[in-house]
Amino acid sequence: MLDVLVIGAGFSGLQAAYSAQQAGLSTAVVEARDRVGGKIWSVPLASGRGYAELGGAWINNSLQPRVWKYVERFGLEVVTQRLEGTAVMQETQDSRLEFPFGVSPDWSEAEKNNLAYIRDHIQAESLKPGLPSAQDDNVSLDQYVRNLGALPKVANMVNLWARVMHGVESTEESAAWFIDYCCRNKGLLAIRADDSTGGQYMRFKDGAQSIAEGIARLVGAQNIHLGSPVASVNEHGSHVSVVTRDGRTFNARKCILSIPSTMYKELSITPGLPQPVQEVTDGTVLGDYNKAIVCYDRPWWRSEGFNGYFASYAGPVILARDTSVDERNHFSLTCFVNGQPGRDWSKLCPHERRAVVIKQIAKIFKADANSEAFRPIEVFDQVWKHEEFSRGALAPIHALGHLTKYASVYGKPVGNLHFVGTEYSTEWKGYMEGALCSGERGAREVVEAVKKVPSKL
Repeated sequence: MLDVLVIGAGFSGLQAAYSAQQAGLSTAVVEARDRVGGKIWSVPLASGRGYAELGGAWINNSLQPRVWKYVERFGLEVVTQRLEGTAVMQETQDSRLEFPFGVSPDWSEAEKNNLAYIRDHIQAESLKPGLPSAQDDNVSLDQYVRNLGALPKVANMVNLWARVMHGVESTEESAAWFIDYCCRNKGLLAIRADDSTGGQYMRFKDGAQSIAEGIARLVGAQNIHLGSPVASVNEHGSHVSVVTRDGRTFNARKCILSIPSTMYKELSITPGLPQPVQEVTDGTVLGDYNKAIVCYDRPWWRSEGFNGYFASYAGPVILARDTSVDERNHFSLTCFVNGQPGRDWSKLCPHERRAVVIKQIAKIFKADANSEAFRPIEVFDQVWKHEEFSRGALAPIHALGHLTKYASVYGKPVGNLHFVGTEYSTEWKGYMEGALCSGERGAREVVEAVKKVPSKL
């Protein structure tokens, strides 16, 4: 009989297991995939020049202490996000604006002022303590900003934020959920920033998955069971039994579930979760959050004066960044294909997906038919909705009204079941740091619960 069994070897599950071990509890982890890391997945390039980050990639050394502690502990190398050069905004298929990175596009004075007003309003709301109001939870983000007087271009910009941050349209998440997400991430400006003040400041030279692999080593390979999808979770009062699809049974006094809440309904949990917990978790959705990573022999866009950053209302790519690691001779553009454009793009065949991305890159950076834009050395694409054990990314999004209605039960223990994941984090929700934070919290819950009821076995 284990003290605690963790389902899921993503960052939150691994951290929960490690923290529980450090507190003296016997621990095991079962993971459906044949690797650790969850939605952090670093794939080595065929060229040998580094890794393509198919999942989460960015960290901040000063604002995210947990992940940075592991960077130092494991001796990992990082690179700061390159910002120098001209950025591009694609407003329609046939119109684009070039502007210095960090400066608003050259809109009319009224549109710039309106954008600043909406941005500053959401920033101020996101810095207030506590949950937003139920009223704001029952209106979509799109309607919320239109009620504030958002002009058409500004409403489009807010929709771009929703696509980039969550993989949904601004009509598909509540204003309260968006504001609360910003609140847990030091405000809207910190989420959006690519410099030292924000969440997109640094990347790993040799892959973010190296953090997960490092924590897994601390937990011990003998305690982590890969390739073990869970079929059922059975609460017995004194303990929990977890049965995998291949028929193995694990018994533990406590079980930590470290999978997205959207996926709880895919497990057979006996007895069923309480009705409010079932309703709120059944109502969560994961965004259409996809990546196309295009690798080149050299960073040709820089010689044209561009820094590799572009945003687009037209799509299919809605945002891209230069994700090169110059020291590894690795030069790439990472393209996010999210929200409705991501849904449409994901239905294409792989070669079609890659072709439309490359064509858009060429158009954005004014490349002609002979440009290196059309001669990548490697191309990756990742559709997280297609992943059986992910079902999308980043953090599950509540149905309208559910954030405030179910705040008292969401993420709270149910009997011997405890729930962790970046979605539950009070800090840096949706990021690696948030997953580690939630894992720590879940382990504390279990340790305190186990101490209250000493084992009789």
